[in-house]
Amino acid sequence: MKTVVKILKYTLAALGVFLVVLFFIPNTGYTKVWSYLATILLPFAVDIVRLFGVKVSREFEMCYLIFLIPAMVLGIDFDLYKVFYPLDKIAHGFSGVLSAFGAKEILDQASGKPDEKWFKVLWTIAFVGFVAMVWECFEFACDQIGGTSMQQLIAPGIADTMYDMIVAMIGGVVGTIFIFVRKTR
Repeated sequence: MKTVVKILKYTLAALGVFLVVLFFIPNTGYTKVWSYLATILLPFAVDIVRLFGVKVSREFEMCYLIFLIPAMVLGIDFDLYKVFYPLDKIAHGFSGVLSAFGAKEILDQASGKPDEKWFKVLWTIAFVGFVAMVWECFEFACDQIGGTSMQQLIAPGIADTMYDMIVAMIGGVVGTIFIFVRKTR
């Protein structure tokens, strides 16, 4: 699995570099330099987290890297969200599931590890909501500062933001149920 993770990570980063190069070639239609730079950096986010002593499983890292393909590369870099609108909601749903599993990994490392299942479930769902909110703030900032239109897939602003957060929360609840039901069997 370690080899597959490396291949995915460096392939995504190389694609980001390639897209940045295309950005500087006139009339190619590649205009999202900030998105392409993010495509270079995001595959290494787990490595950055590990620098702070946080343990992240290879399974989670692989799921995260696979998530970047439809969410970042296909949806944002290649504008497939505009062509196939459901991809946006699918990506937000999977982001909720991924956030739930990330919350579990953080919770597993917490000192004093609370044993009460209700606390774990509540904390996991709250973490999913936090991640969804932070992402929507990022989209808003990109729209305001960079002149993008990340929040205008179905309607300007609030409708798309709310749908995205609701779908992420649904994915997070599904992920949370999977995590805690699977553990009890």
